Amino acid sequence: MYSLMSQKKSFLMRKNVVILISLVILSVVTILYVNKHNVSIGEPYFIHFEETGNNISCHYVDEGDALPSAEDTTFSPRSNSIFFHETSCRGGLNSRQACAVESAARAHPRRQVYVMFSAPVSDIVYERSCIAKLRRFPNVHFARVHITDYARKTPLESMVASEPFKESKWRVEHTSDVLRYLTLYKWGGVYLDTDMLVVKSLTPLGHNWAAKENNGLVNAAAIAISMDFLGRKLANDVIKELKTNYRPDIWIHNGPGAITRVLHKLCKTHDLAEWSANTCQGLEIYGPEYFYPIHYSKKDEYFKAGELKGAENAYTHHFWNKLTHDMKIEKDSPYEKMAKEYCPTIYEMYGEEFGS
Repeated sequence: MYSLMSQKKSFLMRKNVVILISLVILSVVTILYVNKHNVSIGEPYFIHFEETGNNISCHYVDEGDALPSAEDTTFSPRSNSIFFHETSCRGGLNSRQACAVESAARAHPRRQVYVMFSAPVSDIVYERSCIAKLRRFPNVHFARVHITDYARKTPLESMVASEPFKESKWRVEHTSDVLRYLTLYKWGGVYLDTDMLVVKSLTPLGHNWAAKENNGLVNAAAIAISMDFLGRKLANDVIKELKTNYRPDIWIHNGPGAITRVLHKLCKTHDLAEWSANTCQGLEIYGPEYFYPIHYSKKDEYFKAGELKGAENAYTHHFWNKLTHDMKIEKDSPYEKMAKEYCPTIYEMYGEEFGS
């Protein structure tokens, strides 16, 4: 009996030692991670998300979500709000996207900024990633879009219910194209792409505006549609255009293409160089120098060390993520300098890892 008790006691002691060693190892790993990434216990830290490509299956998943629903009756943004849509299945923001959100929030302290996710966002991402940093801004909010429910009782209800994006070669991007217009149809306000950085308040630009990428195309990466008569006409026309002419096989057809086609009907002339509030029934059409000061053919200028020229009139900068997501942001590059100035919270959080 004594031998049996002794063996049992010895086993329990060994078990406790193993548990203690495991806890010590876990603590050491945690401390090393925290020291390496310059964060403190309980503070948000950066999470590298796996790229999910063209997958949009998460759009139809309801479980594991920490965000409030954009279909809830309590979700009611003001008509001058600023919206971002994240339609990949990553379930979080990378540093460049978070920088875009912070820059918009800082430039518009009296306007609400909403980041709308099509994928579930887990509790740990909500509480410990860069989202936790952004939540400290009183005018930044996050919501989950369940696209089928979000489109309910709108002209796009039947179209969205038929799940047309699954046939697209660019499912993530085409979902974003439709959601930006649907959001402005429902609430009014400003839509911005997550690969932009805001350097000036957009408020002086008016309530209804769009911007040319060049004299052949109006880009949809930044657009404002209000709840007034002109805004409602524009919103209805774009939604009708999407419902009638959605194409899954053409890259720009449903985003820039849709608004450009609508404006060809709205404006008195087909010459984009002459589009303005005077020729487009009061809709302001800004030149590329306001929102797209550096053409995508010169995108390297943002990422290489040096000074940026020809962008003095810019309200935003567009970084052409589809072409630049793998490009390194060099030290003393225009992108790095702007991040330090316009999204300092996110830049400080990521440090040398910003943009990677």
